[in-house]
Amino acid sequence: MNGELDGGLIRRLAAEKGCRYEIECVEQTDSTNNVLKQLAVNGAEHGKLLIAGSQTAGRGRLGRSFFSPDSGIYMSLLLRPSTSPDKTLFFTTAAAVAVCRAIENTTELTAGIKWVNDIYIGEKKVCGILTEAAIEGGVTGWAVVGIGVNIAHPQNGFPGEIADRACALFDGKAPCGFRERFAAELAVQLYRIYSTDEFMSVEEYRRRSVLIGRILTAYGAGGEEQCRAVGIDDSAALLVEYPDGTEGRLISGEVSIRL
Repeated sequence: MNGELDGGLIRRLAAEKGCRYEIECVEQTDSTNNVLKQLAVNGAEHGKLLIAGSQTAGRGRLGRSFFSPDSGIYMSLLLRPSTSPDKTLFFTTAAAVAVCRAIENTTELTAGIKWVNDIYIGEKKVCGILTEAAIEGGVTGWAVVGIGVNIAHPQNGFPGEIADRACALFDGKAPCGFRERFAAELAVQLYRIYSTDEFMSVEEYRRRSVLIGRILTAYGAGGEEQCRAVGIDDSAALLVEYPDGTEGRLISGEVSIRL
């Protein structure tokens, strides 16, 4: 056990750095995304941030479960952006940049981004992001951005299916109060990036990419394809080159790589 989250400390630290989100902290929930999606449907306002110490039914992309022990931090943010649906990917890319900044501001680690929604430390994944949105009247009525970060190594280790590719910010226990400090810093970085048009910029996201120049496998409706990542365009699509020399542009799906 990593102790109960001190919600008051998180709120105070975040407010001291100018974060104006409404922050609620709970020790455990089924899924922070599920809770906020229901609140969004019921009319909750922009800027609601739910932080949990663990999840019993955490979710990742493509309907996968997301391992969510009490050695991590799990948060979801409700946004009401009124942007066009084609801007939805920017909610994920902005969150990825915010996570990297928070990691580097609270540790001596360097973080990178694996398109589109994973944060890596070295060769292993430390964080996943899941964005869910509702289109209302031709615009994005609301978006819920969920973030799960492995803070400390789980007491019983990572499950076998992810043990070879998952890591945490700390190999053992995190320092006392670190989860609160990290959660507050991440809240601050999310507030800063979503409060300006910077959230639709991919300059830093592109610079932090761990894929460019690498050979990878792309999974899509057409099955698996080998290709090489050559760039990320201004709409956050992944630009790839196939073995026959043709080029492609991925806006969804999944890629894998041996880093």
